[in-house]
Amino acid sequence: MGSWKHWVRNIDALAERFTVHALDHPSYGASAPLPRDTTGAAYLDLMHELITEMFPGAAPLRFGGFSFGGAIATRLTRRLAPRVSHLCLVSPAGFPARKFGERPIRSYRDAAGDEKKFREIARHNLGVNMLRDPASITEEAVDIQSEGVRRARFDSRKVSAGGTLLGDLTALRGDLAVGRVKLRVLWGTGDDSSFRPADLLIGEIREAAGGTLDVHRVPDAGHWGAYENAPEVNRLMLEFFSS
Repeated sequence: MGSWKHWVRNIDALAERFTVHALDHPSYGASAPLPRDTTGAAYLDLMHELITEMFPGAAPLRFGGFSFGGAIATRLTRRLAPRVSHLCLVSPAGFPARKFGERPIRSYRDAAGDEKKFREIARHNLGVNMLRDPASITEEAVDIQSEGVRRARFDSRKVSAGGTLLGDLTALRGDLAVGRVKLRVLWGTGDDSSFRPADLLIGEIREAAGGTLDVHRVPDAGHWGAYENAPEVNRLMLEFFSS
């Protein structure tokens, strides 16, 4: 339940070398809403339509995707592969829906209009889902999370748990093998839990991509590594996109 602000600590660094487009996906942030019954497949089709409208022609594209955005970026790469030179996935989602361990999050409905309690829940959920170190849960992070929750009008699980990631990577094997598309995966060392087992999920990405994988475990970072250890993520993204 985020927005372009998930990249708030990365845009300036990347923009020193590249033209950066940080987008609010449809029904998130400031983007226009969609009907709530929109399916995951229809959502991915819409993203393809919007991206081709925004970036017409044959100019090369480099994609970076975080979590929900990682599943979207991988599908876009599959459909636009002749144009996409680089795909950087930061703790991507898009795996098949499965039940691992319990995720001890709290419901925002429990705030019942109490702003202080709402922010307490946001802080708690950031600690469960997004950030490894409690010190990383800044007031800025709580602001971003709270705004993202309030402005989310699509159930991202239709894509995040839609099972498209591995199939899309498998379809890209030929392009990956000859270097027409380059793939790098960044995954926080703290993004590993009973409900999100890192070794298993990274192994599935490696297998789908054809056996070899440029993967970096980002130190001192949980799921939202681009925020929690921005200097290292920025370094790795700039290095990759410049290759």
